[in-house]
Amino acid sequence: MKLDYKRIALCVITGFLSASAFPKVNLFFLIWVAFIPMIFVLMKTKWKSSFSYGFLSGFVFNMTGLYWLIPILHFSTSSYMQAIIASCALWTYLALYWGIWSLCLNLLISKNILKNIFYSNILLAFFASCVWILLEYVRTYLLTGFPWMLIGYSQFKFTEIIQIAEFTGVYGVSFLIIFCNLCLYFWLLREEENLECNNLYLFTVLLLIVGFSIFGLIRANKFRSFGNQEFTVAVVQPNVDQYKKWDIDYISSVLFNLKKYAFEISKIRADLVVWPETVFAGFINKDEYLCNSAKQITNVAGGVNIIGSFYADEKNRYFNVVLAFEDGDCRAVHKKNHLVVFGEFIPFKALFSKFFGVLTQMSDLTKGEDTEVFNNNKISVGSTICSENFLPSISRRFALLGAKVFTNHTNDAWFFDTAAPYQHFIMNVFRAIENRKSVIVSANSGISGIIEASGIIVGKTLPSKEILLVGKFFQNDFKTFYTKYGDLFVGLCAILFLCSVLLRLSFVVFGKIKI
Repeated sequence: MKLDYKRIALCVITGFLSASAFPKVNLFFLIWVAFIPMIFVLMKTKWKSSFSYGFLSGFVFNMTGLYWLIPILHFSTSSYMQAIIASCALWTYLALYWGIWSLCLNLLISKNILKNIFYSNILLAFFASCVWILLEYVRTYLLTGFPWMLIGYSQFKFTEIIQIAEFTGVYGVSFLIIFCNLCLYFWLLREEENLECNNLYLFTVLLLIVGFSIFGLIRANKFRSFGNQEFTVAVVQPNVDQYKKWDIDYISSVLFNLKKYAFEISKIRADLVVWPETVFAGFINKDEYLCNSAKQITNVAGGVNIIGSFYADEKNRYFNVVLAFEDGDCRAVHKKNHLVVFGEFIPFKALFSKFFGVLTQMSDLTKGEDTEVFNNNKISVGSTICSENFLPSISRRFALLGAKVFTNHTNDAWFFDTAAPYQHFIMNVFRAIENRKSVIVSANSGISGIIEASGIIVGKTLPSKEILLVGKFFQNDFKTFYTKYGDLFVGLCAILFLCSVLLRLSFVVFGKIKI
């Protein structure tokens, strides 16, 4: 491909603007125009080059937004070279989705493949948005999934517009963003493209944003303090140092600190106490000292305590778990369903360990299969562990099985003082709206918080602080459209895209369109 530095610059701008819409920068409004520079390039280039330009934008976007991979991997490998190589590999993989979409966009719009059929750029934008959603969905689940920084997540502060997630999931917000970017492009370039009804594109964008915002405002107000009974929750953020957490010499001091939290919580009389992922570091069902400490601490705290630890079964399989304790006894266990690649299990370990020596020191965890709802006939909790909140399907299963409130337990101390804890936390906002359940988040080093069924964050901690967050939450057994039917919106996008492909093929067969 012959380099065109102006076009390269425009693609880089799209990458930077898109990443700036996410935490910590949080200029969420930029995403509504961020794709226009890249679209301009794709409209002016041949289809053979479109993939490369889109890939460049995607690589810049992921490198800027996921920059924190390098310090995390350096912490794990003690090698900047290995950290940079692994980070670039992931950024490259994620950028492929941008490249594929750009190629499809170029074929659909720049080449006007469907324009002879529909005579409408609005419909062309619609089909291109469908393609983006299908690619986001594939990225969510393919190869265990990595849906970090789906563009819809950037709008967590735009409470009104994200209420559509109750029907479409986060993918509906992403669809709206891409569609509006394309319409704004057609409006801005109306004279150059000789487009008729040129203001139609601007009016369409304004109508969508204003219409969905009014709908969202009404919907969000309905689910403020939504439920029949108010409960008190205590969220523990102990901020245990990663170096000390697994050091046997520090176990006593860590547990002593947790006991102090328990005594403080006992004065509050909380109905629910939420502790972070693996806060009791060890195999709780094998370590008698650890198990007795957990029983004592949760008994002193009172109420229902949901704690994180590790668990070893009779087959010596190791699990990342959360356990529900009440009156000093363990009532239920949930084993983590979604494991982090290279963090909790190593694919092709024999091969990769030749290049990354640190992998030989790491053990694999076993994926859990249960979706255990903790129910004592008063509180009914569905608990996700760390990356399980990535996947809407897991939270949805909890809601279908009777969970009336969600908790998320994570240990984001690995992320240090980067944007990662913020990016991880905001996914819970969408899990709340999708199922209309309060979500309570406990993170070892932050960010912890309480999110209403409306998606509004009513309490949030600062990262890297020892904090006990106390607040209120409501339970409800409401089943949303998304809870009942899942990603039906994605399925509709797939059907519509398939129809567009069939129309394209039919016109080719009958000689209506030249290939």
